[in-house]
Amino acid sequence: MRKAVIGLALALAAASAVAQDGKGYLAAGLGVSKFDIEACNSGLSCDDSGFAWNLRAGYHFFPWLGVEASFLDFGAGTLPGVLANPPPNTVPIPTDSDVRASGFVGSLVGRVPLGPVSLVGRVGWGAITGKFRGNAAVQDLTTGAIQYFSAQNRDTTGQFVYGAGLTFDFGKAWTARVDWDRARAEDGLNPRFDVDMFTAGIGYRF
Repeated sequence: MRKAVIGLALALAAASAVAQDGKGYLAAGLGVSKFDIEACNSGLSCDDSGFAWNLRAGYHFFPWLGVEASFLDFGAGTLPGVLANPPPNTVPIPTDSDVRASGFVGSLVGRVPLGPVSLVGRVGWGAITGKFRGNAAVQDLTTGAIQYFSAQNRDTTGQFVYGAGLTFDFGKAWTARVDWDRARAEDGLNPRFDVDMFTAGIGYRF
């Protein structure tokens, strides 16, 4: 039993020494997203920005090359809800629909260290989920009655994801960072769309 305890203690000490080599990191960021939605480009009034956040874990095999696993939540963009074929003798009532995107991504990370500042570039492949929640309403011109319509759909597809960033090391283990990420998503009903994420965050090296 004593030998087992000593062996476990030595193993933990060795693991701790390896873990503190500064090559691994955890990071999180908050920011904004921008959706490139085809309907919004055709003149509809949209709110194509949303609240975005991310979580990252990575490891640098060399100072200039590493890998990263991340979860990216691009939030939601809002667009008007419009019926393609409204009932006769009705007029549309303004309503909002929204599109969302998120996904798990594995990336190859390149880094250019410039003292405490580093330039970062990423390219990877992710399972990106697009979600659409459509709402619409019309009012009957004769009776004044309001009729509501809704539809939801989601789709997860494999997509290339790429991005870039800037990190600044402070203290022995902490890093401030700004990042940009771009992905493409599909919701299964509408044309696929690009979405960008701009975040500021903090990282911890271990």
